Amino acid sequence: MFEKLKYFSTIFFGTFIIAVGVYFFMNPNHIISGSISGLAVVLVNFVPLSLSAMTLLLNIICIILAFLFVDKTFGTKIIFISVLLPALLFVFEILFPNPGSPTGNIALDVVGMIVVICYGQAVLFNANAASGGLDIIAKIMNKYLHMDLGKSIIIAGMVTVASSYFAYDLQTVIIGALSTYFSGLVLDYFIDEFTGKIRVCVISEHNDDFKRYVIETLQRGITVYTATGGYSDTQKEEILAILTKKEYGQFMDYVQAKDPNAFVTISNVKRVVGSWNTPKRRTYF
Repeated sequence: MFEKLKYFSTIFFGTFIIAVGVYFFMNPNHIISGSISGLAVVLVNFVPLSLSAMTLLLNIICIILAFLFVDKTFGTKIIFISVLLPALLFVFEILFPNPGSPTGNIALDVVGMIVVICYGQAVLFNANAASGGLDIIAKIMNKYLHMDLGKSIIIAGMVTVASSYFAYDLQTVIIGALSTYFSGLVLDYFIDEFTGKIRVCVISEHNDDFKRYVIETLQRGITVYTATGGYSDTQKEEILAILTKKEYGQFMDYVQAKDPNAFVTISNVKRVVGSWNTPKRRTYF
C-alpha cells in the first residue's frame, strides 16, 4: 500500500511540475512545444474552451485512439495522468486567472519552460510513466505507417509546432521548433541524472577489501575479471561495480584512503535494467 501511495505521489509531483510549466510559462507567451499541451494552446484560439478543457478533450481523444488502434489493455496510470494534468490546469485557472510572463523576457521564459517541463517529464519517466498525448499519435504512426518511433514523435511534435502559424506568426513557429529541440536535450540530461549510474573498474592489491566494501557496505554486486598486463605479462584481478552517483563518491573516498595508487577507470552508464534496482532481489556475482 505504501509503495503504491509513493508511486502515485511521484506521478502527481511530476505532473504538477509539468502543469506549472504549461500554465505559467508556455501559455502566457504562446510558446508552442511539440506536445498535446502545445496543441491545446493553439486550439483555444479557435475553439471557445479553456486551456484545461481543451487539454482534457485532446487527451481523451488520444486515449480513445490508443484503445482503438494501439492497445486495448491501456494502462491506468497514463489515463490517470491524462486526467490529472487538465485538472491541475483547471485549478490554476481558478487560482491564477490570466497569468502574465513570469520574467517579462521571452528568452528567459522559454528557458524556464524547457527546464520546468523537462524536469517534470523526467520524474514521470523515472517512475516508468509517460504523459501520453502525442506519444500515442506517434505509436499509431509507428504501427500503421511503419515509421521509427523516434521519427514519429519528431514529426508529430513538429506538426504541432507548425500549427501555431495559423494562430500566431512565423516567429512563434521558430521559437516553438527551437524549444522542442532543446527540450529533447534537457530531458535527456535530467533522465541521465535520475537513472544514470557509474561503472567503476579497479585493479589494486586491496581488491578483497574493495569487494567487501561494495557488497557489505554499499550492498551492490561485484563482477571479477582476470586481467593480464601487456607490459609486465602478469595477471591481476580487476573488479567491476555499477553504482549510483552517491555510492560512487563513497566508494572512491574509501579507495583513495585504502590505496591511493589503485588503478581505477570510470565510465557513465545511462540506464540499468533487471534486478539491480530491487534490493531484495540483488544478485552478487
